[in-house]
Amino acid sequence: MAAQASAPSTSATSAVKVISKTWARDSHDLFDFEAHQLHTQTFSVPKSTVCMRNGTEVQMVGERDAPPAGGDPLLRLVQRDGTFWVDKVQPSSNSKKLWLVVRDLVSSSHRLQEGDVIKLGRFKFRVRQLVASTYGGMQPELRLDDSGVICCAVEPTPGGEGPQVDKLLCRICLLEGPGEDDPLIAPCQCKGSIEYVHLGCLRHWIRGRLNLSDRPLGSYFYRPLTCELCKSVYPTYIHTNSGQERSPLVEVPFTQPPFIVLENMVRDSQQHTSRGLHVISLAEKELKLGRGHESDVRIADVSISRTHATIRFSKGHFLLQDSSSKFGTLVAMKKPRVLEPGVNISIQMGRTVLTLCAQHDPNQSNSASSLNQLPVGGSAQDERALRLSLLTRGQSEGGQSGGQTAQSEELPEE
Repeated sequence: MAAQASAPSTSATSAVKVISKTWARDSHDLFDFEAHQLHTQTFSVPKSTVCMRNGTEVQMVGERDAPPAGGDPLLRLVQRDGTFWVDKVQPSSNSKKLWLVVRDLVSSSHRLQEGDVIKLGRFKFRVRQLVASTYGGMQPELRLDDSGVICCAVEPTPGGEGPQVDKLLCRICLLEGPGEDDPLIAPCQCKGSIEYVHLGCLRHWIRGRLNLSDRPLGSYFYRPLTCELCKSVYPTYIHTNSGQERSPLVEVPFTQPPFIVLENMVRDSQQHTSRGLHVISLAEKELKLGRGHESDVRIADVSISRTHATIRFSKGHFLLQDSSSKFGTLVAMKKPRVLEPGVNISIQMGRTVLTLCAQHDPNQSNSASSLNQLPVGGSAQDERALRLSLLTRGQSEGGQSGGQTAQSEELPEE
């Protein structure tokens, strides 16, 4: 999301108009965008503030004020040199994750970047890879779980030590020894007479399990497979020629760029079979996500609308758009975000959505010029420096920010 962290406008702001809407139900941190009976409140925030929620009631608490008992922190508004920033409440372990509501963004779309986390209803995806053109010949990177185990083709050992390769048996075809350009490998924890298998035999079996043939433009769903006997996960890549060459275990079809790779972020152990990578080409059409059968990525979950969201490729960018879904299309906010005067953004935290809009200060025009020196790049180092600058604001004025301390740890992973 570095593209959206550009240098803020030098136009000063005097306050932030905040409209909070809270859904009465507390279910899986969802917010019903079609609900008519919402608890709505409006605030004008003139200074740094922590937004709290108690039940369905939202409160704005000053940075140095004691938080109300039982209050649930939502987000933090920071005023610095005439400009407001929105950030999560520190410490990060006690604060809600902030989700940008895609339908309320400028142009009603979000420009995707690798590493973005998308939430549809209660289902999440991580953007693993974006390839816009055929330049460089890039294809999908299928590594999902890197256990550090390296699987190498079995080769004769110097001095005749170790197993006699020509006598080893393939557990699938039951033929002895490696074939031409078809080495024997030991891909799992099985031992004895079932330890080895021809690379070609295992590839043929895997392709049948994943159903990878005849996919339009090379789109498919890849999931890591386990050995049916020892239950260990097969490696993603095989090393041959004494480790000098690396080739994927699964022979996947060529995917026509532009394409996107989305990772299912499945937490429930009951749904571990759904974990995997969606490789989708956008060369001829947009990508549809939803519960309906016409969807390119179909999600069988009650929180997903039949047509929930789309991803399209336009002018060199991958754009995510909501399709008027019931529970919304969201993108995780990874870093502090400046509030541009007159530009609305909506942020969801569980069952509450806050719509924020910075108001122009008619008496000041250039008081925010010092913000040009703040780091606004996309790297983790810039992000930590920005957070530190915002967190130490209260200390520079001789006070403390409500017991909050400057922290520079990495953002929590989903």
